[in-house]
Amino acid sequence: MIYELMRKDSSVMLLDFSESGDIRKIGKVFIPELVPLQDRISHKGIISWWRDRAIPIKQGKIEQMLSDHGIQTAGMFLLKNLGLSLTDYYWIKPLGSEISWKQVNLFSNDFKENLLVGNLRLHQDTNGSLEYQPNSSLQGNLEKTWIIDKGTRKLVKGNHTELSSESINEVIVSEAIKAQGKQAAAYDLLHIKGKSYDFGCISPMFTSLSLELVSAYAVITSEIKENHVSTYEHFINVCGKNGLDQDAVREYLEFEIQMDFIFSNRDRHLTNISVLRDADTLEFASMAPIYDSGKSMMVGKDIRKITDKLLLSQPAIGFADSELKLLNFVQNRGLVNIDLLPSPDRITELYKKDSQVPEERIRFVKEVYERKVDLYDKFQHGRDLTALKFASSTLG
Repeated sequence: MIYELMRKDSSVMLLDFSESGDIRKIGKVFIPELVPLQDRISHKGIISWWRDRAIPIKQGKIEQMLSDHGIQTAGMFLLKNLGLSLTDYYWIKPLGSEISWKQVNLFSNDFKENLLVGNLRLHQDTNGSLEYQPNSSLQGNLEKTWIIDKGTRKLVKGNHTELSSESINEVIVSEAIKAQGKQAAAYDLLHIKGKSYDFGCISPMFTSLSLELVSAYAVITSEIKENHVSTYEHFINVCGKNGLDQDAVREYLEFEIQMDFIFSNRDRHLTNISVLRDADTLEFASMAPIYDSGKSMMVGKDIRKITDKLLLSQPAIGFADSELKLLNFVQNRGLVNIDLLPSPDRITELYKKDSQVPEERIRFVKEVYERKVDLYDKFQHGRDLTALKFASSTLG
């Protein structure tokens, strides 16, 4: 099956797909500069880009729901929905088809959805109008769905367990970032019928027909990295080549690293860091608002005795594999105003909205937060946290 890879109404290249939705052959490239950035350094990078675009089969109950509709793979689901997304302007058009971007794009055309997170539906042809499902290109392993609320496209997300902690964390961290005068995706708690947890969360889309989202992973893999350059510095360099001020990018990353340390966020992988790109010029317009901070506050971790050793041994992903290694990138330790951070009482207030979270858990989360703020204060005043961890380990 031959399709054109489109960017809006521009034909970028030809792709041959199997019935399972995988790219089996790459055809002629018409506009090289419009090829997706991810893995652009490889001739076959478009194959991994398409594979990564598909919704993870283990997200929520995706596998069962697709099977119920006679779809065996996430790639097939993506193919049936023309690869459409609410984060960029790429889609696929059957060769010879007359359909246009205006007819199919999800930014201005309605799509049906269901507030039951993860309850996906296939595209339909209703009364002659084309309708496609945006969830086929949703990333991450958390149940989620796009909805249209009074004309505004919003993302609804659930939680991994019967607790609402991940959704509550999104609200906490978003509020904290905004209080610092920085940009963050806005999150509100939302009751979702039929779920074991009390609340999911809902967030308005921050992309548009003029600004698309490009992940840090896509930026990094768009150009060859020299061996002596770290992935962190490579990202900053490539952002600079694409129109962003490198000092501003560095400050953004350093601020994000420090906030993630304070809130113990262990999920800042390279698709949870992004830039916004201009639809027409292809220049990077700005770093994206900070988003996806649900795996903060020791969510999913067992309650245990809180020690400096525990708090300074937290893993990370992305630019480094631990919080302390990430802090080594920080040159400006004054980017977070401790006085503007949420009070422990605010943390408690939000966690108590969940009827199922035990009091012991709330006390644990509150104390972890208080201790991390204290450690961050030491960091701001020049203390070597690696040495502190070693000392606490020796004393322990």
